[in-house]
Amino acid sequence: MYEDLIKTFAQKNIEIIPVKDSEEACNKILEKIPLKSKVGHGGSATLKDIGILDKIRIKDYIFYDRTKIEKYTPDFNELNLKAQHADYYLSGSNAVTKDGKIVNKDRTGNRVSSLIFGPKNVIIVVGKNKLVDNLEKALERIENIAAPMNAKRIGAKTPCTTTGKCSDCFSPERLCCYTVTIDRQFKPDRMTIILINEDLGY
Repeated sequence: MYEDLIKTFAQKNIEIIPVKDSEEACNKILEKIPLKSKVGHGGSATLKDIGILDKIRIKDYIFYDRTKIEKYTPDFNELNLKAQHADYYLSGSNAVTKDGKIVNKDRTGNRVSSLIFGPKNVIIVVGKNKLVDNLEKALERIENIAAPMNAKRIGAKTPCTTTGKCSDCFSPERLCCYTVTIDRQFKPDRMTIILINEDLGY
């Protein structure tokens, strides 16, 4: 089903592993991460939805668990810095394109910076709803679906929470401060996408 997609990303040093459901996704992730590893993660509804963070917590990992700390405090920022030096970094993504791009918009940049550089290994977990044709469609998806829904989820006071679409606002609570497109992974065997045959996250 995803043969062409797998081939496209393989040419860019990015592995794609299609799985049927969240349970299989968790199993694949845990297979990849040796016990005792340092594990970090970005903010992601998908990671929460599939239950992988709960599974990481109860196993013998050094887990930089940002969900237990108030956001944007010094302790929260320190944990994000530690995650940038993790052995494995878990993340969702706003969009993955069929022509081989990973596209994200971030508020603080901790997630996109960790995807690009720092952690030794990166595992990106996405539902099939994140798969789009190209960069233009990826940005449309982020601006009209992902960003407004994420802003609503965290209670941000931004125009998109009421209009349902991006207005390139100047709100101090704006989520879309950094737009990053990954066209290729420089280091082979560093990055894996777990593509789940379910609609997950925003």
